[in-house]
Amino acid sequence: MKRRVEFEEIASEVPESSGIYEIHTNDGTPLKVGIARNLRRRLASHFVSRQSGLKARVRGTSSWSCPSEVVSKASILAKHLYFDRAISHAWCLRTENGRRSFLSSSCYIDFEPLPFELAKEQERIRERSGVFRYVGKVKVLCV
Repeated sequence: MKRRVEFEEIASEVPESSGIYEIHTNDGTPLKVGIARNLRRRLASHFVSRQSGLKARVRGTSSWSCPSEVVSKASILAKHLYFDRAISHAWCLRTENGRRSFLSSSCYIDFEPLPFELAKEQERIRERSGVFRYVGKVKVLCV
């Protein structure tokens, strides 16, 4: 059964089971579809959106101008948001606090607990639909 939650509700409303999730903006823009063996842990990692989870591909590089210069160690969503200059003008998505505030105030999650193999199959189908903003390689998105 599909459920909708806000990011602040992850700890209390999302189970520690496998499944599929979709992240949308409040105005209905589908951002990302993903799967997890532990939905609560995965969605929590997206929500904290740690800057420390984004690492320079080449040590010593501090200013990142293109996605190929950055490796995401915790949340690919954080990397997508970091390089998306068009999705929000109210929040600076190049910062951890800005991404967290954006997710908290402007987005929601639809999730469904499913066996992991079924979730993988569903993710492939939904990604191929072409409706999600963040699929595949991270791109710099500008207005």
